Amino acid sequence: MAFKKIKQFSKGVTKWLRLLFSTKPGDGTSHKGNSPFMRKMHILYAKMKRKQRLVVMDAENYREHWSFRLSALNLFVGVGIVGIVLMIITFLLIAFTPLHNMIPGYTNSEMVDQTYRNVLLLDSLNMKVQHQEEMMAVLGSIVAGEEIADTSESESRPKAQGTEDQRCKADSLLREEMAKGNKTSNEQQTTGTGQQTASGGQLFFPPIKGKIIAAYNSKEGRIGVDIAGNINDIIKSAANGTVFFAGFTADDGYVIAVQHPGNIITVYKHNSALLKHNGDMVRAGEPIAYLGHSAGSTTPHLYFELWINGKTVDPLSYVSF
Repeated sequence: MAFKKIKQFSKGVTKWLRLLFSTKPGDGTSHKGNSPFMRKMHILYAKMKRKQRLVVMDAENYREHWSFRLSALNLFVGVGIVGIVLMIITFLLIAFTPLHNMIPGYTNSEMVDQTYRNVLLLDSLNMKVQHQEEMMAVLGSIVAGEEIADTSESESRPKAQGTEDQRCKADSLLREEMAKGNKTSNEQQTTGTGQQTASGGQLFFPPIKGKIIAAYNSKEGRIGVDIAGNINDIIKSAANGTVFFAGFTADDGYVIAVQHPGNIITVYKHNSALLKHNGDMVRAGEPIAYLGHSAGSTTPHLYFELWINGKTVDPLSYVSF
């Protein structure tokens, strides 16, 4: 089918060339045919129009297998059509496929923008990973009872990811305790009753009211205090700050750690459940966990640690339980 169309197109071109180079009298172009240039063109056209026969034969007995008649003009037209088709296909492939990205010097604005966005995203993820590693190192030191390096508030305090209230609406007791805790916090911040200040003037709210069953003793490796209580008593934040760790550990159960202004950290261990997540901002006296007990003890108690400038201090010197 394609060959027939090419043959028809070739006949049309031949007819057009015959009319163009015709030198017969009365055709309106006889005066042009008398010029040397037109005579040469007419001779060239006649040669191109001359039919040739292409024969394929057996080399031994010279038996003809098939033959094909064509002229130089037909061959020229056929090659020209094939070339034009190939050029169109090449243009379409380059224009509408990713092949154009392989052309030297070609700039794809979409790819440049995507690459720029990927670089920014990669840099942001790298910073987050480094920050997470630093925070995990600090947390590991706190859990292990080791002193950590003195860092400024801007370096050690992670940015809060949200301030959404995590209280359970179905827990009326929790809502009541929160309202009571916030009220007590505001009153005590005004009067100073039951609270002492750190070096930066930080006020501390008692995370739970109870009996001290184990005091602070850094020489024996006890870097916090144990405060007795009842199962599912509400644990409150000792001061305003940001939660930088909230999770479960094999040794201490559910643990929550809060970063406060002035390079102060408070850690609450042996909880039965947590009310806050990483990045949450908390206020002094705001519920953050439920009281539980450790795996090696049957008495419900809170293990509370207070860190100031990377060193543990006796919570009893700053908080009134």
